[in-house]
Amino acid sequence: MATVYRNIERIAARQAHPGTIAHAERLEAIASQVLAARREEGNSYVETTRGRRADAFVELVDPGGNALAIEFGRSARAEHGATQGVYALHAAMGARGG
Repeated sequence: MATVYRNIERIAARQAHPGTIAHAERLEAIASQVLAARREEGNSYVETTRGRRADAFVELVDPGGNALAIEFGRSARAEHGATQGVYALHAAMGARGG
């Protein structure tokens, strides 16, 4: 007969956490390389943040608030021209070639 432990999710998360962080840091390194190769100026960067349990988040950060436009590009507007996205996070995850 199987035994079900009460807090098995916490135990599993604790065991998975180091691997999750290591994988997120590898993704950060790849995304940072893609961003650096395509960026000519600006203050955007890629960072990894740790969650409470086994979570880790790889984020494209731009102090000017343009992270979404940097990743995916933008259409032409009156004050800014159209730009093609960098897709740094996509390239790191293998979803799109960098």
